[in-house]
This record gives sequence, C-alpha cells and structure tokens, in this order.
Amino acid sequence: MAESFIQWVIEDDFIAGRPALEKVGVELVESVLPWEEAKIRILNATHAAIAWAGTLIGLNHIDESTRQPDIYALAHAYITRDVIPSLSPSPLDLADYRDVVLARFSNPYIKDTNQRVGADGLSKIPGMVTPTLRECYQRGAQPEATAMLPALFYLFLQRWARDDLPYTYQDGVLQADALRQQFASEDALKAFLSDSTLFAELAGDAAFHALVSRKVADLQAWTEQPGTLAGCGIRSASCISVLISARQNSKR
Repeated sequence: MAESFIQWVIEDDFIAGRPALEKVGVELVESVLPWEEAKIRILNATHAAIAWAGTLIGLNHIDESTRQPDIYALAHAYITRDVIPSLSPSPLDLADYRDVVLARFSNPYIKDTNQRVGADGLSKIPGMVTPTLRECYQRGAQPEATAMLPALFYLFLQRWARDDLPYTYQDGVLQADALRQQFASEDALKAFLSDSTLFAELAGDAAFHALVSRKVADLQAWTEQPGTLAGCGIRSASCISVLISARQNSKR
C-alpha cells in the first residue's frame, strides 16, 4: 500500500520542439513558478509544521501527527487563511491542492518520520514560512495562522536545547553551541524572533514579536493539554475529524 498521487509539471519552453508529453500526464505550463510556490508553502512548510507539532506531543510519524485533530486544524488554517490569499490569483485550485496534500500526509501506509521531515528548520523558516508572513503584513492582514509555525519551531528548538527530543535533530546550518547558549538566556524567545536570517525585516517588528509570543504561549499550553487550540481560533476537533474522514473516504 502506498499512494496514487503523481504530479509532473514542466514549463512549455523548448528550443527545438518537444515530444507529446501531455499524452503521459505531464502538465505543460507557461511558467512553473505558481506550482513551485504552492509546493513550497502548502506542501513543504505544512509538512515541517506537522512534524514539529507531532514531536511536541510525543508522536513519531507524519500520518499520525496529521490525523491528530488539533494539528490538522492548525495546518488547514495556515494554508486557508494565509497562504491561499498570498498566492492568489493562481492557475492552480489551491484549496483542492491543500486537501490533496493533507490527505496524503494522513495516509497511514506512508510511514514518514517526524525526524526526517522536521529536519533543517533553520533553513525552512526563512525559505518556506517568512515569505507568507511578510506578504500578509504587506496586504494589511495579521498572519495569525502562519505565526503558529515559527512558534512551533521555537518550542521544538527549546526541546532540542534541553536534550528533550526523542531523536537526533539534523540541521545543516545549526551552530549548536551558540544556539544552546541563546536558549539558556532569559530572552531566548526575543533573540529567536530578532534573528534577521530567519525573519528578514520582521525581526525588528514589535508587533510580529508580540504575535508570535502569544502563539508560543498558546502552543505551550496545548502541549500540556492537547485539545486547547480551539480557543485560539482553530477549528474544533470534532469538525476536523469529520473533514479527515470525508476526505479519506472520497479517495477509496
């Protein structure tokens, strides 16, 4: 058992003609940029967030983490409220892509680990998450849902600094001694949010600091008592359970 999903998108820009690639299911498009951005922000960023969140409540795999109702709700809200408006208009059906991605992540036959997917967060935040944060502010929107992602990663790194992760965290740009020292300080969260390599100009934005700080507090409470995210504007667990079941049934 695995999955039937396949997507092959190629920019239709050939210098000397091309074979009839569309006959074998290739999507030939004028520009692949919208597909790249959708993959980075909807698939990749969500994947990492699910891994960090699952790890924080003792889960080991992406599928079980995605099926946890609070985590599913968090991921769904991030894409729906912040990413889709940031990427619209788009030639893709972004809502359908969201649903396909979350259904794939929920597949119990794909045992991808939170350890693998959660790796390299210090590169994923600036490359996959910060662009959506910035674009929300640029269009005058408060990135409430996206702010959960750096908050998750902060709590994840806090566990790492305490040697309290259930696995070895791998990150190609991690400077372990410096980061441990940062997390040992009284202003660890402020230092994290003030890192311009992670958050660009938002590193100096007091409103951004306040927003993520609130999300850290919300998520800290959630790790101690899962099920408490509904009070933070996240959809109820019962509603998300229905969504998961409906989506999985539609794929059978």
